[in-house]
Amino acid sequence: MGCLSYLLTGCTHVIYGAVLPELLAHYGRSYSDGGLLVFLEFGGFLLGVLCMPYLIRRISRRSTITTAFGLLFIAMIAVASLPPWPIAVSLSLIAGVAFGLVESSISTFILIAAKDQQAVAFSKLEVFFGLGALIMPLVSSALIAGGAWKFAFLLLGLSALATGIIWSKLSLGEHDELLAHRADLTKKAEKPPALTKGSLVFLLLFMFVFFMYAGMENTIVNFLPSIFIDQLHATSSVSSLSVTAYWLAMVVGRVFAGVIAEKMTYFRYLAVSYVGSLLIVLVWVFSTQLWSSFAVVLLLGLFMSGMFAVALIYANQLLPGRTEQTTSALIASGGLGGSVLPLAAGWSMDRFHVGVSIWFVLIGMLLVLGVILFSRKWNTQALHSSKQLKTYT
Repeated sequence: MGCLSYLLTGCTHVIYGAVLPELLAHYGRSYSDGGLLVFLEFGGFLLGVLCMPYLIRRISRRSTITTAFGLLFIAMIAVASLPPWPIAVSLSLIAGVAFGLVESSISTFILIAAKDQQAVAFSKLEVFFGLGALIMPLVSSALIAGGAWKFAFLLLGLSALATGIIWSKLSLGEHDELLAHRADLTKKAEKPPALTKGSLVFLLLFMFVFFMYAGMENTIVNFLPSIFIDQLHATSSVSSLSVTAYWLAMVVGRVFAGVIAEKMTYFRYLAVSYVGSLLIVLVWVFSTQLWSSFAVVLLLGLFMSGMFAVALIYANQLLPGRTEQTTSALIASGGLGGSVLPLAAGWSMDRFHVGVSIWFVLIGMLLVLGVILFSRKWNTQALHSSKQLKTYT
């Protein structure tokens, strides 16, 4: 069920971009208006992620998930009816809230339920998110070719409705207690442990990690075609394949990321991933051939494939008892970085050179690697101070 839910969140993540030209043409709007749609979806996503811990305590995890899918159903069906533009813009905000609630609720549920196989379980979620991000543009392309692009929203809305109904009815055995978890006046709930000064510093550092990671990933996805066209003089059709190659490598890498991380330990996996990515981006700076650039994109996708999932688990292991709060804060940081940093990179590309985006990713990798290496010291201290933690390094 988690994988199915993440498949739909992957579809939601890219659906506006997949049909944006047709949507704007229908309303007679410019690309700046399209940017407003995407920005409001991000704002809704951030709001959904931040509200998740509160809603889980008030109405239960199951109700939060089903409510989120209900919101997504309403938003997508309404958009498919092509309402007036102000309403269509507002619906993107609602879709974003649903997207954020689903992703954060499912991720915390899986992290708690998976216990000793967290990396393996979470990497499977990430695989299906990537598949959704790959499938939705293909489905939308086929519908656009048939002149029925608005039915992409209808299809996603109906899928969300079916998934929400299944979540509301399905029995998951021992995990039903986790789904029903909530804090109210009649039932004592365990409060998450208070953040110490040291743990707060660690959380802030990893919020920076997620902020930078999502910013780098979105920069790569959004500006890869421009880099290939400007620096390698590739055609538009060939350049668009670079994004497909990156996502394919991400999906393949995520299939194996969890197993590898469990064997290597989370810290070592993250360290190797960022060191490898840093070296690959450094090669990318001096790459002048089309074939070598595609090789760089494929390798970069493989090395970056498990960063998000493993870092999320690693942070939760070192901040025990705060899964909902920590996961919400980290995913929200990623959402903020994924929106703000590509804007900064695009601004720099307009004023300097397209290749500056590669240097942006290079510097980002270096900064995050520094934080990961610093976390080794925190990891060692935490292992000595808590018997509940296993040895991960």
